[in-house]
Amino acid sequence: MKAGRFLKYHFPFLAWLLIIFIQSSFPAVDLPKVEFFSADKIVHAGVYGLLAALCFISLIHIKKENLFTGNVYLWTGIITILYGASDEIHQYFVPNRSSELQDWLADIAGVIIMLILIKVFLSKKMNLFRREQTNG
Repeated sequence: MKAGRFLKYHFPFLAWLLIIFIQSSFPAVDLPKVEFFSADKIVHAGVYGLLAALCFISLIHIKKENLFTGNVYLWTGIITILYGASDEIHQYFVPNRSSELQDWLADIAGVIIMLILIKVFLSKKMNLFRREQTNG
């Protein structure tokens, strides 16, 4: 794999996975209890929406056909939603952090919204969200 191709299509996804893990590894300060629909949930949706976009870009630009390239929308959803679940489980073990179903549901909402945006708009308007055509 060429370094430029890796840096353009795959590194951002891997880096965002690492950033999410590192951020959720820090012990949190005591925060007041928030309602279901709050800024925290919007942040969760945004973080996982971005993760879904980066995952989609990475998968759509895998050169060799494999299980993950067959249905990129499905695999993007599975990978990012399971990562959100694993992040909530991870946070359960971090001091002063909590594992909340509502956070995971906000993650899922962000993933679904992004996949709809990609399907309806981004894949039609931006080359980054389309599989490269190979000659031959």
